[in-house]
Amino acid sequence: MMKKFMIFYLIILFIQGIFTNLHHPLTPYYVDSIQLPSYMFGFFFSFMNLGMMFGGPFWGNLADHNKKKVSLVIGIVIYAVMQVLFGMGHIFDQWSLSVFRLLGGFGMAAAFTIITGEMIVLSDPNDRAKNIAFGAASLALGGALGQFLGGFIHTNEFFIKYLRTDIFLNAFIVQAVGILIFALIILIWFNPKKVEVDSNKKRTQFWDGFKQIKHIKPQFLYFLIALTFITIAAVNVEKYLDVYFNDIGLLANQLGNFKMVAGIASLLAGVLLVPIFMKFKRRTLLMAIFQIISAVIVIILFRVPNTQFLIYLYSMYLVYIMIKAIFTPIEQVYVSSFANEHNVATTLGIRQSFYSIGTIIGPIFGAFIYDYNPKLLFDVSAIFFLVSLLFLYLSHHFRDKSYVENITQETL
Repeated sequence: MMKKFMIFYLIILFIQGIFTNLHHPLTPYYVDSIQLPSYMFGFFFSFMNLGMMFGGPFWGNLADHNKKKVSLVIGIVIYAVMQVLFGMGHIFDQWSLSVFRLLGGFGMAAAFTIITGEMIVLSDPNDRAKNIAFGAASLALGGALGQFLGGFIHTNEFFIKYLRTDIFLNAFIVQAVGILIFALIILIWFNPKKVEVDSNKKRTQFWDGFKQIKHIKPQFLYFLIALTFITIAAVNVEKYLDVYFNDIGLLANQLGNFKMVAGIASLLAGVLLVPIFMKFKRRTLLMAIFQIISAVIVIILFRVPNTQFLIYLYSMYLVYIMIKAIFTPIEQVYVSSFANEHNVATTLGIRQSFYSIGTIIGPIFGAFIYDYNPKLLFDVSAIFFLVSLLFLYLSHHFRDKSYVENITQETL
């Protein structure tokens, strides 16, 4: 039976997912409406991720000093304010808007860091993996609903009539109000567990993961390089799909509708298919097959006529979405297999550093390619999926070689 604290956190994560995703189906249309070059969409996304990379360790350090509630509320409020400022593109220039995205990501990192951390602290060791999975599912389901609602309120006649949500700034203000309600819920009902402060504990910095590169073995390094290529490709496909919707004349509510369906498909794949694929022993081969299928789907999808795009999107691309949902937990378990009981956190931290680089560099790199030729970006993403195969092979090769050497030494 699920414990009461877990029900509370599932509700909190669901609400967080809704209010932090309302703007996603609107952003490409907003960028176009304020007459910014399309590559700024990628810049905005990268700056958001950069802020989260800086913010995670900062808020985590405060939380470890028993400042969880105040840190969480301040971080959420910062995000709400930055969303309103970001919606003032008719006043501020593109680089000011980029700073607002950076600060917004910095603030929102508090929610991702502290809520998940508190859920782990309160969970029994045997239930942590299950609770994390439930939490991720609740956040994803809220995110899917939030993207649907974002497109809905921007195009629905009722909201347009009474709140003028067809004006992008008003839509961002509606989101900010929702985020502030979320902060109020945290302020009233969030009662974090106090932790024993270790005065000798060194402050964690975002670059600590990269410091460990010189200590990791080739088989792990090659896998991290493969993960970086996969992340760049996946992020570019996902984010520039939003821009592509606008470019081929589809509306924000159509994008929001699809995002909701994609979120549900991802959730179902995580719950129903991940346990099945986790039984496969040859996980490197499985991950390689996933990248080949992903590349093929991306190449086909963005070559179909615009009149058939939605048909392929709701069929073939949903397969791609489910593959990504299956790949992530398999990849994370595979990464943890490189660790021992003494360095699991360090190993996952290194993984997160490489993943962050992919989410920051990818959209900036993709921005200029998309601005030059939209279809070329998706072709390059497909190539990146295929390039990752080389590094997956090298990782597997060096791992087998290491295994054979260890067995030989034990025999001798």
